[in-house]
Amino acid sequence: MRTTNLFIVRGFVGQAPKAFNKAAKVHIATDRGWTDAKGERHEETDWVTVSILNEKAAAWVIANVAKGDPVYAECRIADGSYKKDGETIYTTDIIANVFHKLDLGAHDDAAA
Repeated sequence: MRTTNLFIVRGFVGQAPKAFNKAAKVHIATDRGWTDAKGERHEETDWVTVSILNEKAAAWVIANVAKGDPVYAECRIADGSYKKDGETIYTTDIIANVFHKLDLGAHDDAAA
C-alpha cells in the first residue's frame, strides 16, 4: 500500500513572499467559519507558512506572487530537528510540491 503525506492550502497571500537560500516562503491566510450552539456565526483566520524549495519555482513565486493574491498549494509536511545551545529544537515545515497563483475572476467560489 502506498501512503500519502498531502496537505492542501488554498487562501490569500498575507505579505510579499520572502526569498531565502534560493528558496521562498509564503504566508497564506485561510479562513474557517462555524455556527455555535446558540446559532451565532464565528469566523477565524489561520496562517500557514509554505516553503518552496525548488529554485526555479521559488524564483517564479518571488517575481509573480504578491500580497493579496489567491493561491493554491499541494504540500508535504516534514518534521526535523537541530541543536541550538545544546538543546534540541524540533520543527515542522510545510513544503510545496505544487504551487499555483489562482485567477478567481468573477466566479470566486462558484467552482468550489
